[in-house]
Order: sequence, then structure tokens, then C-alpha cells
Amino acid sequence: MLVETWTEDRIASATQFVAERISADFVETGLTIEFRIDPQWSGVDVSRGPESVVAVRGGHEFPLHLEGGTEQACWYAAYQMQDDVMGEHGRPWPELVDNSGGYVGVLSLPGEPPQIAAWELAGQPFCAVGHLQRACAAAGLKIKSL
Repeated sequence: MLVETWTEDRIASATQFVAERISADFVETGLTIEFRIDPQWSGVDVSRGPESVVAVRGGHEFPLHLEGGTEQACWYAAYQMQDDVMGEHGRPWPELVDNSGGYVGVLSLPGEPPQIAAWELAGQPFCAVGHLQRACAAAGLKIKSL
């Protein structure tokens, strides 16, 4: 059973958990992300709850939706970051290739938040968000360089 109370410590821990997973997957993209509390996103100036956590990547800011849980937050942040990578580099990412450089496919995130935030390959689960680099290595695949 999940605890419904969001203390400052819980918000900080959940935000750090999401940050570590996102950073692990996007390490080779050259994009960075930071998280901060911005009560104006929730529309209540005094609120410092989970709905006030905002992700910032360059000039792109978006609410993390931490109030939906860490898996939803990981999914949403990865979805936004994937869009930013593709927009900045003008091509699909992450594109998987085999050891000889042969095309395998492009990973995607489901259009709706899943129970576990996960990358998909051809509509099938590939790995949880936060494990992309290691999952590729374990599968004998590489992410094509940007």
C-alpha cells in the first residue's frame, strides 16, 4: 500500500529517484535536466507538494506529475526528454543497432503511463526507464551515436 502523505523528505527522495533514472538513460545525449519546486505550476502559491515539482531542460519546463507516483513521473520525464533529444538532433532516438551496426529499431515510450515506466521496442517491453544503457549492453545492442 502506498503512503498518501507527501512530506518534504518524501518529495526530495522521489525527485532524486526520478532524476537518477532519467540521467542514467540520457547520459550520452548531451542533454541535462534538473528538478525544482515551483508552486506556481500547481496554481497555489503556498503549495510545496508533489504537484509543484518541475523539470527544467534548457528553456523547456514541464511539471513532473510526481503526485501520480514515481513510475508515472519517470515515464513522463523520459517522454519529454526523448522528444527534446529528437528535436535537438533532428532524428529518432534511441536508435538501436547490433554489434555490426545493423538497424534493430527505435525505442519508444507508451502513449499512456504504464505501471512501470519502460522503453518499448516494436511495441514490446525492452527495459525499465533508468536501465537503458545496461539493458542494451546485456542484449548485445548499442545506441546509435547522435
